[in-house]
Order: sequence, then C-alpha cells, then structure tokens
Amino acid sequence: MGADDLFVGPHGRLWPLAPATIGALMTTVISRLRSRPIPALIGVVALLLAGVFAVVWVSSGRVSGAVDTREVLNTAGQYGFQAPIGWSTTQEGRTTTVVSPDQKTVITVGVGGTGSLPVAGTLFFQQVAGNYHNVQVIPPEAKEVGSRPALIYGGIGNNNQNTRIRFLAITVQNDPANYAIAVFTEAGSDPKIVLPPVNRVVDTFRALPKH
Repeated sequence: MGADDLFVGPHGRLWPLAPATIGALMTTVISRLRSRPIPALIGVVALLLAGVFAVVWVSSGRVSGAVDTREVLNTAGQYGFQAPIGWSTTQEGRTTTVVSPDQKTVITVGVGGTGSLPVAGTLFFQQVAGNYHNVQVIPPEAKEVGSRPALIYGGIGNNNQNTRIRFLAITVQNDPANYAIAVFTEAGSDPKIVLPPVNRVVDTFRALPKH
C-alpha cells in the first residue's frame, strides 16, 4: 500500500492524481525547492485553518486548548501518534484514518512515496489536491514533525459537491518510504475547535523503532 491508497476525504472519496495545470505548478515548485535547504525549526506543530487557508507555526510551540488523547500505533506502517478522545480511528494496512465526531474533519496517516522530500512532498500534494477545482495553494513550508524534516502544503478548493474544503498535505522524511499525513476540514469549521486536536495528532506523530 502506498500514497495512492491513503486519501479518503470527508465524503469518502479517493483522491486521484492532479490535472496537468496543478502538475505544471508543482514542477515549478520542485525546481525552487531543490535549491532550498530543509531547516530544523520546531518540534511542535501549530496549524491554523483560517481565512483562505493559513499554515501558522507558533514559535513557542504551544496553542491553547487542552486535548485528551489516546495512543494509536500502526505496526504495519511503523508509526504512532496520539488521537483525540472522541475521534474515531480505523486502520487498513499501513493507513490510519482519524475522523472528528461531527465528521467534518478527517486526518489520514500512512506511508507515502519514496524519493527526496521536495519531490515526494510535491507529488503527495498533487494527489491530495487533484480531486478539487478552484484550488488555491499556500507555498510549502519546511518544518519538523516528530523530530524529522517535513514539507507541508496547504490549500483550499471545491469538491465534486461544490463544498469548500481546506486541506493540508504533510510529507515526513523517512527511508525507504516517506510518511504522509493529510488533513481535510470543511471551510466553515471553527479553527478554535479544529486546531487543537489536529495539532495534537501531527505534533505527536513519531516513527516506531525498526526491529
């Protein structure tokens, strides 16, 4: 199971590859990223889903709003994270899907594609964004997730039902295959409600020791 198997959004639809227009944009982004170093900046992720779509990294590494969690391990994918209490989790092979109680926010975690972080991260974004139209893209950010270099894209677009969806495509560096985390939420969702549990999942993600 690879990156193509990961992505089921809020309405249960698989994400296909992106159209040529997004592909051309991503080719340009790849060429820019290849000359850009991947900085190790923070160990705690703060994601703000607001406005058109913003990915805000809080330098203090803290966001308000305590979240009770439980441990989730995927031994097939060799990773783990803390899932918010009340959110459902299901596993299929190396992929874990986390869904909010109101089913308006979906997080998928799994094993993504191989290759360098800029290339794998861009291809991952293509897969996530490919099922939307009128997509607006936030330039990628290079950060750390679970002490590993990561590349994060943000975007907003309309699905087949013309519902506005905000999404993140996060690629976490690993060898031989990178990890991939996708976040989907309806554009009308309250960031104050969505932000803390999403942060908790991403912030606590870690690779399990290889045996």
